[in-house]
Amino acid sequence: MSPGRIVKEAKERGIHLIALTDHNTCDNVVYAQRVGEKMGVKVIPGMELQTEEEVHLLAYFESLDAACSFKDRIYPYLPDVKNDPEYFGDQVIVDESEAVVGFEEKLLINSLLLSVDECVEMVREHEGLPVPAHVDRDAYGLISQLGFIPDYLGFEALEVSKHVELEEAVRRWPELSDYAVISSSDAHYPEDIGSAVTLFLMEELSWEDLLGALKERRVRVLRHSSYFLEMGEDAP
Repeated sequence: MSPGRIVKEAKERGIHLIALTDHNTCDNVVYAQRVGEKMGVKVIPGMELQTEEEVHLLAYFESLDAACSFKDRIYPYLPDVKNDPEYFGDQVIVDESEAVVGFEEKLLINSLLLSVDECVEMVREHEGLPVPAHVDRDAYGLISQLGFIPDYLGFEALEVSKHVELEEAVRRWPELSDYAVISSSDAHYPEDIGSAVTLFLMEELSWEDLLGALKERRVRVLRHSSYFLEMGEDAP
């Protein structure tokens, strides 16, 4: 799952827009963006935060600078526990030429010492977009962990996992109908990239149009990327 491999797999599946959201860090995003610029795939800087309630919260940013500034902000709230490479594997930073250029020593899968509310506030302070991840899941989902969706947090969108059909999710949790809903592959292996995608109806691949599509609910959850492959270069 090097940055180059991620972008290459997305390109081959006809996907034009991806987000790289490693747990509690964004150190690999810069290299994915460099590859993306060459291959015509826009890479949104992001992170997947794990709050103290064990809720997974996606954080998307317009710029790499904003993402890195946010990462520096939350890093002190990541418990000072060292990664055990023999148990969890190495936490590597890989550049666009597939070379390992660094290692993260703190264990990234731990929960931040920050609540959902605090994380959402911090993301917005860095002009980012907070999106609760896989809210349908029994583990690490906002609904399972808190029991409800806090409407006072004003989420622009929610994410459902690729393991549930959107209609079924809305039937089980009617409150989802109050939000724009997206889905993604949540890929941890290259072959999973594109197993679920979201179609955004936008005039151009820009941050402003992305936010506009969410605000106006010009989104459509698809279960795989074959739609884009069938359309080829004419895909939106």
